Amino acid sequence: MISKILEGVKVLDLTRLLPGPYCTWILSRLGADVIKIEAPNDDDYSRFTPLFNLINFKKKSITLNLKKEIGKKIFLDLVSKSDIVVEGFRPGVMDKLGLGYDELRRYNDSVILCSISGYGQDGPYKDLPGHDINYISISGLLGINKAFDMPIIPGITIADLSGGLFGALSIISSLYSRERFGRGAYIDVSMTDVVTQFFVIMFEGNVNQTLLTSEIPFYNIYKTKDGKFISVGAIEEKFWRNFCSTIERDDFIDKQYDKSIISEISEIFSKKTLEEWLNLFKKEENMVTPVYLPDEVFNDPLIRYRKVFNKDDNILNLPVKFGERGDEDLQNIDDSDISSNKGPEKGEDTEKILKDLGYSKKDIEVLKEKEII
Repeated sequence: MISKILEGVKVLDLTRLLPGPYCTWILSRLGADVIKIEAPNDDDYSRFTPLFNLINFKKKSITLNLKKEIGKKIFLDLVSKSDIVVEGFRPGVMDKLGLGYDELRRYNDSVILCSISGYGQDGPYKDLPGHDINYISISGLLGINKAFDMPIIPGITIADLSGGLFGALSIISSLYSRERFGRGAYIDVSMTDVVTQFFVIMFEGNVNQTLLTSEIPFYNIYKTKDGKFISVGAIEEKFWRNFCSTIERDDFIDKQYDKSIISEISEIFSKKTLEEWLNLFKKEENMVTPVYLPDEVFNDPLIRYRKVFNKDDNILNLPVKFGERGDEDLQNIDDSDISSNKGPEKGEDTEKILKDLGYSKKDIEVLKEKEII
């Protein structure tokens, strides 16, 4: 089955919030067995938000105090039977815990350790705290995401999500490398590095460093008569011509980069409702689409057809399809194999996992008394 590409791969997830859990969610949806390692007296803050269930269902959870020797021993026992460890501590914390890459390799020479951090494991900022807004600021990405002279904070945490995505990509690449060469790997994912790459592609890679922002008429957002919004992405000359023709302003064809016509186009769009404009733009090939509010997204026929999100059951699916023979064979890794849309209760699998490691019921009770689990 497509959903079992990584079947048999065991992952230990030491992360919380979004970047690391999103990384391990991808691995889980590809069939990996993911165990969340959670501190007994500390919570993943996302547990109290809808995000937790979205990116943690199908995972298991064990509570483990890694600051105590017995807790470390249990973790290292798990490492000896696992393929991947993902952590999101500040650089140096794993070493301070006595769980750095060299120590993990003593128990499992082929283990893959992936560290996801804001600024990377080395360099001048490695010890600084940060959040998504800080990473996209330093990378230059926030500076080019602007309306006229003011940077605009994106509605999504780009660095968090892309850091998790590159973490998963790097892990899967390392699994393939291990199959070929028989060696594990250490992976250093810096979220700032990832969004810096995005900045370079979008800014340095553009002709004359022309930015696709709201400062140009052909790549913009306009308000319609009914207070809704419509997006225009008429970059190519053909589509710009079609756009000008549809709004009955052929005199704009030679003014594609002229900022002065933005106000005129805005006035034109204010004369009709969103639905009226969309019907007009259907008559020719146009890169014009509605700007949906969150509660409108899942009514769109494309969103329903592609099944990225099962809204009824609150289950998130991978945004890709896989196939062997052709389009007719393409499949979603969808929610057909999901028995629950809930993330694991904190530590709900602790006893079973410890029993699998050989701990007796009495041993487990002692571990609870000592606050190891």
